[in-house]
Amino acid sequence: MTAHPEPHSRLMDEAIAQRSRCFLMLPKPVTGIRELNCAILESTPQGIVLESAEKATVGSHWVGQPVKGYFRVVVQRGQGATFYTFDSRIREATANASGQARLRVCEPAALFIGQRRKSLRVEPTLEHLQSAFFWRYDAQEGFKMDAPILTEKDFHTGVARLANISAGGLRLCVRASKTSQQAMQVKLGDRLVIHLELLEPRVPGPHEFWMVARVCYTRAERPGQDLSLGVEFLANGVLDAAVGKMRWKPVVEHVIPELTEIFFLWDLDKYRESMA
Repeated sequence: MTAHPEPHSRLMDEAIAQRSRCFLMLPKPVTGIRELNCAILESTPQGIVLESAEKATVGSHWVGQPVKGYFRVVVQRGQGATFYTFDSRIREATANASGQARLRVCEPAALFIGQRRKSLRVEPTLEHLQSAFFWRYDAQEGFKMDAPILTEKDFHTGVARLANISAGGLRLCVRASKTSQQAMQVKLGDRLVIHLELLEPRVPGPHEFWMVARVCYTRAERPGQDLSLGVEFLANGVLDAAVGKMRWKPVVEHVIPELTEIFFLWDLDKYRESMA
């Protein structure tokens, strides 16, 4: 992330004028809440005042909590929105008459140009990747569950690597020893089925994902060379064990929402490590 040289006051004034939303991420659940969708009410040297869109049970136990803020602003007309993040700490926490949280967070030391959550690309570690399987997919015949072209063993031995992954797709690197196999001869437009199990205990619920993906990028000069390919997710689904079939639903707006929170936390972890 890149620190922004402009004064905080100008950017925050623009955010207030444009009615930008600030998403405030807590380091751990506080009374069951991990993130607040807030309006930005005020920005002064005494801090930024935020008001949550939903009701929240706040109190003195919120004070002192470290937080990460995320908002967007159009700095120049004719250009797209720029996304910013900041690290801060809660100074005051009360509830208004409607039960919404009103927070004052310390003025951040810096604003950083960031990415939209749904666009965040991260490289998962092997500890994050509990299981990974890839299959060729055919619209008429589907895929053969017992014949994956890549398995978790390939990832743990370094034959394959997830160079990056987002809520909308991933980039896969495969060593030449594997690309010489006929099953790995993929081209633009081919479909793959992907099964991933991710380890992220900070996000509740199961983290098992089935996706149909379209190959939209390949780089290998000829068979037998290292392969780099990019795919976009087209559908996600669940395995219906009762009938032994997959139930698919199309991906909406190019992302699988259940992945965004996981990847945001991984990106946040990497950012904190770089600042340590």
